[in-house]
Amino acid sequence: MAQGIVVKIWNVKAGSGTRSASAQISDSIAYIENPEKVGCPLNISNANQIGNELAYVTNDIKTVNGLYVGGRHITDISNATEEMMQVKEFFGKLDGRVATHGVISLDEEESDPKNAGKLMLLLNDLMEEVFPQNQVVYAVHTNTENLHIHFIINTVGMNGKKIHMDKKFMKEVLEVSVNKLADKYGFTPNEQWKKERKMDDMPIAARKILLRKLIDHAIEQTDTFDAFIAYIRADGMTVNVGRNISVQMDDMAKAMRTGQLGENYSIGAIKERLLTKFDSFRKGQASDFYESIMPEEMARITPIRMKKYKNMEPEERKEVIHLLKLKRNPWQESFRDNWQMQRMADELNQVGYVYKLVHYYSKGTDSSKEAMTEIINRRKELGAERKELKQLLKRYKPITDIYEEMKQYMVRAYLYDSYGMTDYISDFMKYKELSKRLEISFGKTVEEVADYVAETKAQIFYLKQQEQELSKQYVAIKKYTEQGKVQSLADEYSFFHAVGHSEAAYQAKEYGIYSSDLKYITPENNKDIEIRVMTIPDIKEDKPLITTTITVMKNGIVMKEISSKGMDEKKFNQAIYEIQEEYEIKKCSVVKSKVPRNIRQI
Repeated sequence: MAQGIVVKIWNVKAGSGTRSASAQISDSIAYIENPEKVGCPLNISNANQIGNELAYVTNDIKTVNGLYVGGRHITDISNATEEMMQVKEFFGKLDGRVATHGVISLDEEESDPKNAGKLMLLLNDLMEEVFPQNQVVYAVHTNTENLHIHFIINTVGMNGKKIHMDKKFMKEVLEVSVNKLADKYGFTPNEQWKKERKMDDMPIAARKILLRKLIDHAIEQTDTFDAFIAYIRADGMTVNVGRNISVQMDDMAKAMRTGQLGENYSIGAIKERLLTKFDSFRKGQASDFYESIMPEEMARITPIRMKKYKNMEPEERKEVIHLLKLKRNPWQESFRDNWQMQRMADELNQVGYVYKLVHYYSKGTDSSKEAMTEIINRRKELGAERKELKQLLKRYKPITDIYEEMKQYMVRAYLYDSYGMTDYISDFMKYKELSKRLEISFGKTVEEVADYVAETKAQIFYLKQQEQELSKQYVAIKKYTEQGKVQSLADEYSFFHAVGHSEAAYQAKEYGIYSSDLKYITPENNKDIEIRVMTIPDIKEDKPLITTTITVMKNGIVMKEISSKGMDEKKFNQAIYEIQEEYEIKKCSVVKSKVPRNIRQI
C-alpha cells in the first residue's frame, strides 16, 4: 500500500556579498540539473511516455541531460542564477537565506516515469498557490525508486518580500497544499499530515502582544531599570535578569526572553527607553531620490521644478501628500500644462523616455546597466531612510498608542468641553486622563505627539511613492533592454527616432496633423547603405492615418522595404528593430530631401 506523498524543505544560506549568494544559487541549480540524477532518461518528444498532461503546463519546459526542467518567473533557465540575483540586488536582499531547496517525492508504487508530467503540474500549482511571487526552477529526478522533483525558490519575491518558512508554516500551509494537490493529480496523500495537532491555550502572537503591553506599561510607570524590574514582578510575572531578561506568566508553559518580543524589548532597548522617555522626539528625514524624466516631446517645455520635501511649506507638503494619495504624480504634475502632456509623460515604454532615463541615471554614459545600478543604489538609500522612519515610529509606539486611543474620545470630549453636552462627560474624563498620562509619563502634549505622527507618516508615504516611481523607471529600462535587440540604448534611440514614425503617428492621432516627410538616413558605421524613409497621409477604413515606408538601399539597389500599412504599431516597431540588427545600424545621420532618386529593385 502506498505510504503517501512527501515534501522536504531546507534553506540555502550565504554570507555577505553578491558573489556568495550567486554561488550558492548556482550550485543548487547545478545539483538539480546533474546528469547523474537521471536513472531513466526522459524524452520530451514522446508524449506517450509522460502522458498528455505535460501539454497543459504553462511554463517553458525543456530537457537538460535527460531531466525535465521547468521554471516560473524565469525567462531563460540557463540564466536562472543571474535572473534571481537581479531581483535580490534590486531589493537589496543578498545575505542570509538566499534560496530554499525542496523536494517532493512520490511513493514507489506511483513512481512510473509517465507520472513526471503530473508531478511537474503539481509543483507548478503548488508554487502558484503558496509562492506566486517567487522565481522557481525545478527538475524531475528518476535516479531512485521514488520519482521526485527538486525545486529551487528565490527567497526574495518579485514584490520584494522575503519568504519565511517555520514549522508552523510547513504544517499549516505547505503540507496541507501538497496533500490537496496530491488528491487532484491522483497521488496518495500523506496520512500523517492529516492528524489533529494540539494547540496552545493562547496563540504565540497574542502572548507576545500581551507581554509587550505589560512591559510598555511598566516603562511608563517607572524611571529606573531596577524600578522597572520590581514593577513587572509586582505585576505577577517571574523575571530573570542576566545578559537578557526572561519573563514568565503563571499560565505560560515556559519563560520567554523579552528580546523575542521585538527590538524595542531587548534589555538594552528597555534601559535606553527608560533613560530617554522624556527626551524630545527624534526627527527623521525624507530626501529626494526620484528624478522626473519627461519624454522627448516634452523637450520644448520649460519645467517648473517641484520643491524638495524639506524646503516645502506645511501647506505645500499637505498638498503633495494629498496628490500622492489620489494616485497622482506631483513630480510630473508640477510642470504639466495639459492632458496631452500628461499622456506623453505616462507612456513608460516610449523609446525617448527610456533613453532619457538611461542618459540621466547613467550620468551621460548611456549604459542601461549603469542606469539600473544607479536606480538600485538610490532605492537602497531611500529604503534606509524609510526604515529609519519606521523604526522611529516603532520606538515611540507606547507614546503614539496613547494618542491613538485619545482620538476615539476626542470629538465627544470636545462637544462636552465646548458645548456642555453632558452625555459625553465620561469621554471628556477619559481624554483628560490619557492627556495627563502623556504629560506625566513622557513629558509630551497631545499636539506634539499628533504633529510628530502626522509628519513622520507623511515622510514615509512620500518616500514610498518615490520608491514606486523609481520602480516604474527601473522596470521600463529593464523591459526595454531585455528584448536583446540592440547593444546600446543610445543607438536604439538614434535610429528609432531618426525614422520618426511613432512621433508622426502621435501627432496625427492627438493633434490631427497629417504631414508628409521624406528623409535619408545614413548609418555612421555602415556607409554602404542608405535608408529612405517616406511618411505620407493615408486612409484605412475611411479613417485618416499616417503610413511610413522604410526602404534599405545599397548602391541604388533596394535590399529591403517595409511599410506600416497593414501592420499594427507593435509589429512595425519590431520590423524597425530587425532592420537595425540586420544591418548593424549604430548612430546615424539624417538628410531631408525632396529630390527623387533613381532606385532599382533587386
